[in-house]
Parts: sequence; structure tokens; C-alpha cells
Amino acid sequence: MGDLRYDAGWQYHGVRVVRLENSRLLIDVMPDLGGRIFRWTDKRRDRDWLWRHPRIAPAILPAGSDYDANFSGGWDELFPCCCACSHAGEVYPDHGEYWTRPCAWQVHSKDGELTLHLQAEGTVTPTRMERWITLAAGSPTVRIRYRITHLGRYPFDYLWASHPALAIRPGDRLIIPAGAGRVASPGMGRVSSDAADFTWPMVTGADGRPVDLSRIPEEAGGAPGYEMVYLTELHAGWYALLRPEERCGFGLAFDPGVFRCLWLFQSLGGWRGLHVAVVEPATGYPIDLPEAAANGRCSRLRPGEVLETAVTAVVFDGRDAVGGIAPDGTVS
Repeated sequence: MGDLRYDAGWQYHGVRVVRLENSRLLIDVMPDLGGRIFRWTDKRRDRDWLWRHPRIAPAILPAGSDYDANFSGGWDELFPCCCACSHAGEVYPDHGEYWTRPCAWQVHSKDGELTLHLQAEGTVTPTRMERWITLAAGSPTVRIRYRITHLGRYPFDYLWASHPALAIRPGDRLIIPAGAGRVASPGMGRVSSDAADFTWPMVTGADGRPVDLSRIPEEAGGAPGYEMVYLTELHAGWYALLRPEERCGFGLAFDPGVFRCLWLFQSLGGWRGLHVAVVEPATGYPIDLPEAAANGRCSRLRPGEVLETAVTAVVFDGRDAVGGIAPDGTVS
């Protein structure tokens, strides 16, 4: 397989890890934790672009577990909800049902590519979620293809958010081609308690002055808590975390026809002492499924329906600006 290889013969804190690797990237996946991607390392810089909790290790948990109390980091898939809730006669677990589900998995090699296939079925919804994580020889890009199949007899509402927790540093920039946004956490972090709708990236701050949410500050000013906003008007389906002083970054391209908005969660040290940004392509908003359904802002899966989409993630060098990321991961 040339510079392509995988290793499934080891564990991290007692959790099985499947490692995919080429000359540029090292990707660690935990099938027993819903297929969580736990590391996304650029080998040239020895840098993991995914955030890991400094005090919480990954662990196999029962269905219905509290997410934030066990949030060890990495990239999860949240389906069919974010908040624990009751909706349409059903009770949904915190951050959805798949992040605690063990996945069956297989690795395939063909034509200079290595693909990890993951598959699990829901505990609440009659669904099957499949992912194909594909790494090509020498490539800085990874393609993730998704398929969600409705196996039951009745339609249901859902929210789906792809949830990569990114390791941020002061001076980083979030490059997002967005217009309108809505504050989900008024009065928290640097954001005014009066903040509501805004135009990305500027929002009214706690002191009445504008705050640029796209720039990771040197200091958060001692602001408590976290900041969360919904970017409801996307001009294109991509975003980038840019580190200008090192001219490098991480980017993600997605289909805005499926993921129609972005959820942006940031803690700059004020929430549990953590420094992390979670930039989530999502099918609707807000994070509360009953509210999203009442406002016509969630999606609906019908019996026999198959939802398919793909995202492409890329690490890049030699850039202090990003103008776009194509579906194949090409950065401009």
C-alpha cells in the first residue's frame, strides 16, 4: 500500500483505536465510541488539529449518558438531536444516540486508497448510520461519506450536526463564508445579554462594543462561560481554522444543501477552564429539537428514505488567507 497503512492492534485508555496513516496524516478512530475521530494529526508539523480534554479520557459509556460530563474531545456525529428532550412522543438522549453506539468496522484497500467503513444502528430511532473514511496515498485530504437509512415505518423529525472539536490558539482565525447569524447564548462569554441577530463575524459585546467572533483573542478578558451562535446564512459550504503566523490550517468542505447552517461553540477558558472551538455543520437550528420542529427548522426522515452526503477535511500549509475550499479539498 506504499505509504498507506492501518493499525487496529492497540487501545487508548482501554478503548480500541483504528489508525489510518499516510505520509502526511495520522487519523485515529474509536469504533466503540460511535466511530469518534480522536486524532487528526498533520505529521509534517506534528500537530493534532482536534482538541482533547486535558482531564477527561475517552471511555465506553451506556446509552443516555451525559455528554458534557464525558466530553473527551475529538469529532462525533450528533443525531437525531443535540439537547436531551421529549418530542413527538419519544425521549431522545443528550447529544443524540450515536456517540455511545459501538460500530462494526472494516478496512478496505483499493487503488491507492485506504477506507474505514463504520456501521451502527440507533437505540431510539430505527436507523442505520454508515460512514466511509477514505485516505489516499500522500494526500492531505480525507473524504468522509455518510449514509443514514430509515429502517422503520413512521417519519420522524431530526437534527444532525457533525461535531469536530478544534484545538485553537490565540491569534487563530475562523474563516466562514457566512452572513446572518443568531446568538444562542446571550450574556455569556464576550457577548451582550441583548445580542440576538447579527452579521458574521461582528456581534455586540458585553461592554456594548463590537466583538469579532472569527478571531481567537490573546485573552478572553476573564469572560465567564462559553459563546454559541448559529450561522444561518451560508454563502458556501466550507470553513477553515487558520493559523496565520504559521501559515497553516484545517478546513472542512460540506454540502450546504444538507447542512444548511453552522453551529459555533467557543470556550476561551471561561467554560470549565477549556480552550476549544466546535464548528458544526448542521441540518437546522436551534439545538433544541422541539423548538426547531415548531419553527420549521429541522429535517424529517421518512420510512425507507436514505440520506447520503459527504464532507472533505484538509490540512494545508503556505497560506495566511483562505478564499475557499472545494468539495475535493482544494484550498484557494
